Amino acid sequence: MRLTFPVQVLLVIVSFMSSLLIAVLAGVLSHSTGTQVAGAVLYGGGAFIAWMTLCVTVLTALGLLGNPRGNARAHNPSDAPSA
Repeated sequence: MRLTFPVQVLLVIVSFMSSLLIAVLAGVLSHSTGTQVAGAVLYGGGAFIAWMTLCVTVLTALGLLGNPRGNARAHNPSDAPSA
């Protein structure tokens, strides 16, 4: 089942927002253990990238992200017109 483009955009926005939440949480927890602010920001940025990558990978693997119309076909050499 292919989702429409607006639904796919909403999934990406939800992934972005959850990644942002994870990043803030990771940065605050890192800072609370004594890390300087710059280190905590870098730690949160790494958590953001990791979580966003995981979300997009899972959504793509489940077939929820991609061609919204489902008309993409695999290239089949036998479909080429014969001369």
